[in-house]
Amino acid sequence: MAKRVQLKAKARAGSGRGAAKRLRAEGVVPAVIYGACTKPLNVAVVAEELEKVLQEATSENVLVDLQVDEGGTTKNRLALIQEVQHHPYEDVVLHIDFHEVLATEKLRARVPVRPVGEPAGVKTGGGVLEYVMRDLHVECLPQDLPEIIEVNVEKLEISQSIHVGDIAPPAGVALLDSKGQTVFLVVAPITEEELAAMTEAAAAPSAEPEVITAKTEEGEEVAVAEGEAKPKAEAGKAEAKAPAAGAAGKAPAAGAAGKAPAAGAGGKAPAAGAAGKSPSAAAGKGEAKPAGKRAAKPEAKK
Repeated sequence: MAKRVQLKAKARAGSGRGAAKRLRAEGVVPAVIYGACTKPLNVAVVAEELEKVLQEATSENVLVDLQVDEGGTTKNRLALIQEVQHHPYEDVVLHIDFHEVLATEKLRARVPVRPVGEPAGVKTGGGVLEYVMRDLHVECLPQDLPEIIEVNVEKLEISQSIHVGDIAPPAGVALLDSKGQTVFLVVAPITEEELAAMTEAAAAPSAEPEVITAKTEEGEEVAVAEGEAKPKAEAGKAEAKAPAAGAAGKAPAAGAAGKAPAAGAGGKAPAAGAAGKSPSAAAGKGEAKPAGKRAAKPEAKK
């Protein structure tokens, strides 16, 4: 059963870091008592007496009979040590929480589980005992709360196990974990070949992970390139079609029957120059003077 100890406490009015610091300087540890049926009460306990209780405890479940001095009146309160806050690098208790319980009301707690004996599979077969669960969830009255639950594992062979349903709890204690959960298991030892394979696998260089984002970016770049290429290709096709359209619109050479009329016929100018010349240039040619005759220059006045 859980160890039941007595501890004196005194109600305190101050709270906060400053008040707690002053209490520690006086050799007192600030604490609080809380429970489902009572309001939280700030108390203080003597540091030396608290350290003695904690050193004698064999498990986390310590049932404390608190004798609380409240303004000259002493009241007994039954509580469990819920949490202990230690200094980060000094062996000093900074604060402690007490969870008040009722002697006639069942409570739930986690109790450490410990194997007893050496399994046969370990002794003769070289197996290894594995701890699958380190504690068990129990329900009981405060006075029936065990400090630890011991389980005999001497009959376990390799590949055999003990489940929660195989454990006989102490009187007045109910196990709340699933009965099919494994608590202890004896496994076969690792052979030299398996150990070498594991070592080789651990030493082998791992493959570089795929960078999916890089692929996505490349895909986007390709899509953009393709999107740019299409307008460029269409522009090239349009440019290729333009000269063809111009060639189709050229006036045919002289003597071609059934084609567009010559320049001046019907008052219409010829089509855009066949050699790429403007209509004005073609009209200029039509008005050119006969070869061999030049315009006379005016004589200079004497």
